[in-house]
Amino acid sequence: MREMVDTSKLEQSSELCVGALSQAVLDDIAIYEQLRDKEPKILALTAELRMDTKFILMDLCTSFLAMCKAKEAYACRYHIKNLEAGIQEAYKLLFNYGKSQRYTVWKKIGSTLSEEPVSYWSEQGKLMADYQDITTKLTGLAGDEDDKQHRDITYHYDADMRQVYEYTVASNSMEDASKKLIAVMDVLGNMTTFCDDVENCLRKNGTDTTVDVDNQNIDDSLHLSLIQYLNENKDLPIVLGDILKDVKPIDDYAHQMDVFSKMKGMTDEQHIDLPEIDNVFTMLNLYMTVLFMRADMAAITKSFLLSKTSGEAMLNMRRYIITITAAFGHLYGYSIDEKNRSIWQSVLKMISDGDRDLLAKAAVIEVFLGKVVLKADMDLRTSYVHLLNNQNHKTNIPTIISQLRQQNPMIEMQKVNLMLQIIKRVMDFMQELMTKLAKQAHESNEKSMAALREQMLKVKAVAENDKCPDILKDKILEIIGMVQGCMGLQL
Repeated sequence: MREMVDTSKLEQSSELCVGALSQAVLDDIAIYEQLRDKEPKILALTAELRMDTKFILMDLCTSFLAMCKAKEAYACRYHIKNLEAGIQEAYKLLFNYGKSQRYTVWKKIGSTLSEEPVSYWSEQGKLMADYQDITTKLTGLAGDEDDKQHRDITYHYDADMRQVYEYTVASNSMEDASKKLIAVMDVLGNMTTFCDDVENCLRKNGTDTTVDVDNQNIDDSLHLSLIQYLNENKDLPIVLGDILKDVKPIDDYAHQMDVFSKMKGMTDEQHIDLPEIDNVFTMLNLYMTVLFMRADMAAITKSFLLSKTSGEAMLNMRRYIITITAAFGHLYGYSIDEKNRSIWQSVLKMISDGDRDLLAKAAVIEVFLGKVVLKADMDLRTSYVHLLNNQNHKTNIPTIISQLRQQNPMIEMQKVNLMLQIIKRVMDFMQELMTKLAKQAHESNEKSMAALREQMLKVKAVAENDKCPDILKDKILEIIGMVQGCMGLQL
């Protein structure tokens, strides 16, 4: 019998958790920064682990709360994807994969315990047994190759948006997401208890584990005052709600991509060169990417507006920055390399040199895109996405918290409407271009079908000739029948 999860209780626990841990993480960062260069190293490592686990728990609970508060199916799926991607990032920070494991805090704790003389630890046997038990549970959170790919899709989109679409459609179980969060909570709780046991053992052996730190306070006023103002004003919540209710075009374009993919497959199989069909397929893929970006931006902005505590608001703001920079990095690009590979460059290449109207509209849109795509945002995103610094193999939590505390939510919310308007202009532009490309594809297809029909009639005439051997005649008619079936060709 399948065990059900009480999501309402888990939601309440998550809300309490985010509120309580916001302050606790700041205190842990102060403790970690005092201890990280001091002996015994095990004490610094447990301080680091406490800090990491609390941030992870707070971050995942924020995504879970956003999922529970979402009223639209798309927004709920978006937050399920973020929760699953967050679990993958958490695993990388705590244990990682392959050779990189030796740099992680959990691995370092295990090595330190096993390398110390037995006499130093009064309970070394129990500690090592607990360590191995937790490690077994931890490796169960690693996920498979699909989970890693889903993490990449969530943070970076994908070259073929049908994969993003399929993953989004499949991300529909709040119960499964709840079970994954509970499994992580269990491991993180075991790690916290383990840290307590290690520090108790140190104290028994005469090690002073006390650390004096100044109280770190979070300023609640700015985020929560802004949220209250935006909700009372109602304009932005209405716009976001309308976007999230109008996601059916994503389904429609996914279906059209399948149709054109089949058409492309048939023309390739028959060695018929129809670049117009390729162009329409590419445009459908690009347009669907923009549709996803717009809906994702709406989902995370709405979650920010539903935040009840400053900690929840800050972490939703972090996710907002990650989402918009992923979207605009894909759409226009922050670096020269990204710009060359961007959706916008792909779109520009499809405009006919003689189409002055579209070229003029493109120039105006490009000015706006250049104004909102700032390198500083991309630098911020890099540190926000990764809980583990991939260059020095150290925790990124102190940096993330520091940047979150410096973030001005008013500036970010001022940019939301502008970004959504720019995306709408890009969408309208792409629709116009797509209409022209579809017309060209249709005209080209008609010409190709006419040429193919003429060839088939000639082949059929050969088969119907009395001099044609029966074996060859049957084979020719069979081929003609296959072509008619695949291409819808009438002779």
